[in-house]
Amino acid sequence: MVDHECFWPEEVNAGEVTYPPGGTFGPRLQRNLQLIMLYSGHMTIWIDDVPHMASADSVLVLFPGHKERFTFAEECETWHSWLHIFIPQLSQKLLARLARLPWPLQLSSTMADLAHEALALRYSPLSTAPILLKTLAVQMIWRYIGEGELQMNGTSTPADPAVETARHFIHAHLREPLTLDMIAMAAAVSPPHLIRLFRQQLNTTPMAYLWERRVAQGIDLLRQTGLSVGEIATRCGFQTSYHFSRRVRQAMGLSPIEVRQQSWECR
Repeated sequence: MVDHECFWPEEVNAGEVTYPPGGTFGPRLQRNLQLIMLYSGHMTIWIDDVPHMASADSVLVLFPGHKERFTFAEECETWHSWLHIFIPQLSQKLLARLARLPWPLQLSSTMADLAHEALALRYSPLSTAPILLKTLAVQMIWRYIGEGELQMNGTSTPADPAVETARHFIHAHLREPLTLDMIAMAAAVSPPHLIRLFRQQLNTTPMAYLWERRVAQGIDLLRQTGLSVGEIATRCGFQTSYHFSRRVRQAMGLSPIEVRQQSWECR
């Protein structure tokens, strides 16, 4: 396990840039741990004179102490953002854990969202913005490690961007009367193709995933809040309390009231 006290940044800087075709940067000496999120185009990074290539929709880590030179796509613009993360005493366990991951990783929608939040904090009036940025940097490093190890261990393949987009759309609109066509439109693919992707990567269908998320959120609200069963049913996208109760019983073998009582009695 990574030594946690060595994993709090002293300073974090975020930025983004779009390079014109044929752009270059460097050489420079890398002084920080750096995450690069590549959105469009492609780049070649010469690390200690060894070329490493990364394409659009990827995320990669760079390590301190190495000489770097960047060349960008000749035929198109290259858009990327970054986080420079200065940690005075980097844990060797952390470095080793990062170094053994596949490179680069596919840029998940979650990682892209975190990067967006980090960039937004540059202009935040909040007095806590520097702490929030450091917290995001730690979260992004852990996310990078988690996604990389999942891929490395063969327990998961990188999620298709359409699946990631569909999942985020579902999570954000659970209470709305979603249809397969609406979810597929949000993911910019056809409904049959989205079904195939979900079956390949999640062993389920988009609509089955939607109802699983609704039930899971409903159970969480039963356990963690005092909202009525009817209010929870509405918030989770169920048309009636009866439908919600039936789904909860199928999942838990208990009624909603029994789920709540069981949770509260165990506290």
